Amino acid sequence: MIDRSRICWKFLCLIAVCVATVIPTPLARAQYYPDHPVVKEMVDRGVAYLAANPISGSGDSIFGIQILSAYAIYKVEGDPDMPMVAKGILAAKDYVGKITRAQGGFDHKSIYHVAVCCMLLASVSVDTYGPELLAARDFFMRVQQRTGGYGYIDGSHKPDSGDISQTQYVLLALWTMYQAGIEIPDDRVVKTLEYLYAAQIRDAQSGNAGGWPYQFEPGNMGLTNSTNSLTACGLSSVLIAGDILGVFRNRLAQAEEEEGLVPPAFKRVVAESEKKRRGANIDRDQLDNCVKGGLDFNRRHPYSKTTWHYYYLYSLERFESFLEIANGKQNKSPPWYNAEVERMKAMQGANGSFGGQNSQDLDTVLDPQTATSLAILFLIRSTQKAIGDLKEAIAIGGNELPADLSTVTMLNGKPVSKTEATSIDDALKMLEDDKKSQGEDKLVADKIIFSKDPARRKDELNRFSRLLRSKDWQARRIASKVLGRSDDLDMVPELIFALSDRDSVVNRNAETSLRLISRKLDKYHLPKEGGITEQDRVKAQREWKTWFLELRPDYIFVE
Repeated sequence: MIDRSRICWKFLCLIAVCVATVIPTPLARAQYYPDHPVVKEMVDRGVAYLAANPISGSGDSIFGIQILSAYAIYKVEGDPDMPMVAKGILAAKDYVGKITRAQGGFDHKSIYHVAVCCMLLASVSVDTYGPELLAARDFFMRVQQRTGGYGYIDGSHKPDSGDISQTQYVLLALWTMYQAGIEIPDDRVVKTLEYLYAAQIRDAQSGNAGGWPYQFEPGNMGLTNSTNSLTACGLSSVLIAGDILGVFRNRLAQAEEEEGLVPPAFKRVVAESEKKRRGANIDRDQLDNCVKGGLDFNRRHPYSKTTWHYYYLYSLERFESFLEIANGKQNKSPPWYNAEVERMKAMQGANGSFGGQNSQDLDTVLDPQTATSLAILFLIRSTQKAIGDLKEAIAIGGNELPADLSTVTMLNGKPVSKTEATSIDDALKMLEDDKKSQGEDKLVADKIIFSKDPARRKDELNRFSRLLRSKDWQARRIASKVLGRSDDLDMVPELIFALSDRDSVVNRNAETSLRLISRKLDKYHLPKEGGITEQDRVKAQREWKTWFLELRPDYIFVE
């Protein structure tokens, strides 16, 4: 458990100075946030621009722009069937499969591309694209430099010449996988953290102390110039690595959220033995001093807009969001965000783009699709959203349930409208009423919105859990799937019971729900395909009971 008093006094004073100097524009009068009407209108115009202006052509650079655009659109719309998103998902899946199997012949930006592909696929469905994500994780382990960093793997640079920007993207991809339950080797992350320590500029005479260079090769400090963008990359990377290693938190849910800023993040389910192990070997003074150095650099070098402006903004939002984790408090409307939104209001082009020919702040480096994608990710606080609402990254893929339980039914295996149900309570009544439900298509749901009232929510969960014993196989299938979205450990014994059901769909739904709650998405105790035997059921129950008893050793299963 982090000693918050120890870290907060160091960071809070620094943040107060640093944030005020990051973007030296007048303090915005309005208090903006991602759901603010002004911001939403800007984002909608940006998404409309991307959807209407897909970049054409092929090649290394074009591919990256296509995936980034799909990712930005999906983070806003959440619809994997939108043409650009669907195309991006298919391209990302194919690319990860190809690159992770290759032994050479990599593109100049392969590291970037695999990382962004992972972010897109994980956001859409970790369960569906789990094989690709696991392959990507193993790929990152394979191409990691002996120094711990990441760099170009196409042969254009020295083997040990690490790239701070690419290292940041790899860590972000690994962090995204880790949040979704994919195991990331601690020792590899520690190695990357050591690389970042070594790369941070120490030469006070250069005026760049505390910042990070573009590239770093141990023993060669030839590239000692730093910028706000590179320092934002370095700070982000250090904070992301620290979070993966459990230095700052188990989950942001440990900190009280301000005014319901984000939906409550569900806590990662970790046994006490693992909690004690993770982060134990990290030198906190070294980590804190590293972050302090980066913040000091920003204080001494106030940011001014450059041609890489939107790349910087995306990195800025990232390190500020992870800095919020370090301090255990999220800010709904921080000054740096307000100031930039105020500026961006005037800079957005008439066609909705940023940085393009129709924009007032033409970026001569970034194409308008990339600039607009990065601007959208900044405006929606994409990193803070991922930290605060991680459910979007673990939606069950393939056998998806429709979004609104109150308006759907199943017909020939597909969801169709059903106006009879108007709420979760109505749906539960239909499922619980044997006379009404037997022989009819059954209600299902994709995103159950459980009541925020604790007592009512508990009643809803208990009613779903009782359906696991229903005579109606359809009701059991629905309940075994819905309970996985509860993020409630109290439902685990009920789901373990469902593993004994004679319906194999109920068995697989129950195990998927257990994997979601436990955040162990790569753990399968039932056969992935084919039939399920009684022996398989007994084994799966035994394994999941063993896991649960590590968390609640006093729990007694009633046989």
